[in-house]
Amino acid sequence: MITLRGLTKRYGVTHAVDDLTLDVRAGLVTGFLGPNGAGKSTTMRMILGLDHPTRGRALIAGRPYAALRRPLCAVGAMLDARAIHPARSGRAHLVAQARANGIPVRRVDEVLELVGLAKAARRPAGTYSLGMSGRLGVAGALLGDPPVLVLDEPVNGLDPDGVRWIRRLVRDRAAEGRTVFLSSHLMSEMQLTADHLVVIGRGRLLRDTSMTDFLAAASPVSARASVPDPEERAALARRLMAAGGVSVETSESDELIVEGRSAAEIGDLAHHCGVRLHGLGDVRVSLEQAYMDLTARSVEYATGGTDTSAVRSTDTGTARAAGKGERR
Repeated sequence: MITLRGLTKRYGVTHAVDDLTLDVRAGLVTGFLGPNGAGKSTTMRMILGLDHPTRGRALIAGRPYAALRRPLCAVGAMLDARAIHPARSGRAHLVAQARANGIPVRRVDEVLELVGLAKAARRPAGTYSLGMSGRLGVAGALLGDPPVLVLDEPVNGLDPDGVRWIRRLVRDRAAEGRTVFLSSHLMSEMQLTADHLVVIGRGRLLRDTSMTDFLAAASPVSARASVPDPEERAALARRLMAAGGVSVETSESDELIVEGRSAAEIGDLAHHCGVRLHGLGDVRVSLEQAYMDLTARSVEYATGGTDTSAVRSTDTGTARAAGKGERR
């Protein structure tokens, strides 16, 4: 587990990280989010002993990084995919890391195969694309088969297949009981990957919660119901509004958009009224919109064209009912 207690980094009068206290738990993919300048990279650098805190502490399995005897076997990290000597081959770069940490050289070839760089292993790293450099960085993080992974923007430069590979990799590692701390600005990918979220703004903790709870807290109770028959659609709308505290709109696709009732509640009412549904699902705010709403006042480098309009998506549990009165 990664433990942060009162972690603070100050540059003059500027607080890059301000009194950050949290636990990054094992067995979960923890997403680390925040606007540019929020302090994410500084936090990761302090975890890895590259920056010294002004105050507080960052511990890995109860110890500071500098106290780890074989650090690559305790924590694997990738902070800058391009931080490699351009004239050194990818394999030589990993061999140097392996020897410095007492790791058998045969492990180098194993991780190169794992990340898909076996054929490019002897090429100079300076000839690698951004995606290939990212794969090499992940290979270095995996070299010591560590129980903790700290990855900063690991999907940068990767094609869709590479993005899916990273997703499977980190989720598999978490399923094995390892700790995964992952930053990314790709909200759609983070929503698919992370179990837990830590969000910071201007160096301070804004949220430390599960993905499910984060999205639920940002989403009003709302649902969409597809009712093919116009008379039944109107009847269901009247019954919903009669209960009070409900807003009902009809979309161009013959859907009822209902605020104030969940899909389960609408499904029960439709079943009771004998209304045939072709689709039913809760409406959730996307991670992107929930994040934008939370961090709107913490953006260091805001643009004039920022759009904060709601972006909602139908829950993946959307129900489909083929017969009249069928309920999901």
